[in-house]
Amino acid sequence: MFELDHKIPIIEPEVYAGDYTVIAFDRDDPRFRDPLVRLESVGVAYESHHARDDGANWPYHCAIAGARKDMWLRKTAAEKLAQVNTHLTPFGAELLVLDGYRTIECQRGLWDFFWQEHARADPGATEEDCRDYALDHVFDPTPFDETDPSTWPAHTCGASVDLTLRDRATRQVLDMGVRFEDICPESANDYFERELIAGRIAADDGRLWNRRLIHWAMSAEGFLNDPFVFWHYDWGNQLYIKVRRALFADAPKAAWYGYIGPP
Repeated sequence: MFELDHKIPIIEPEVYAGDYTVIAFDRDDPRFRDPLVRLESVGVAYESHHARDDGANWPYHCAIAGARKDMWLRKTAAEKLAQVNTHLTPFGAELLVLDGYRTIECQRGLWDFFWQEHARADPGATEEDCRDYALDHVFDPTPFDETDPSTWPAHTCGASVDLTLRDRATRQVLDMGVRFEDICPESANDYFERELIAGRIAADDGRLWNRRLIHWAMSAEGFLNDPFVFWHYDWGNQLYIKVRRALFADAPKAAWYGYIGPP
């Protein structure tokens, strides 16, 4: 077990509840023009989960319409991920990015998947039932308007990233306690911190320490975690500002990353 003086903060859900799209957006911020770059350009490993066509991308088991096999992020955010890897190097770990910039077509493909999944599981489900189920998994792209910040899914702004850790030598993904995209109580980033306090896991539990390691390294470069799920981090977009306001007193007044079209 590695030594790391870091614990994931325990955050009650009501602290960060609410809609992030009401957050102000500053189009005049010079960082708004930060371009998208490929992750290869900064040496960060990735595997586009939504574009996999080998059936191994649970829960989809197929490529999602609109998903791309290449991976892009805003230039500054991508460079920050490269710095995260420098923090991880002494621990023999590195990032594996599973989703970054997402086209609005991919967002629609994900929405349709979960809508249809619920409709198949419950033939008597109403449209409202299907919408509620889909909302538990993904942002609704139906009202999307590239000129309206209240309709922007976070991933379409280019600075949201879904990731995990892998062993730098073997490239084996480290155990985070739950698989990517599995929305359940165990997905909350502080879940194993709570389990430790309750005495239900040991202090050397690998799942706890792997989450601590990625949270420490990402936080060191300014990324903020969406506490609902361990794998999602943001920098500079509306969701980032929302979480920062909930946790810190010095939150910026507005986001600087908004919707950006595909490269």
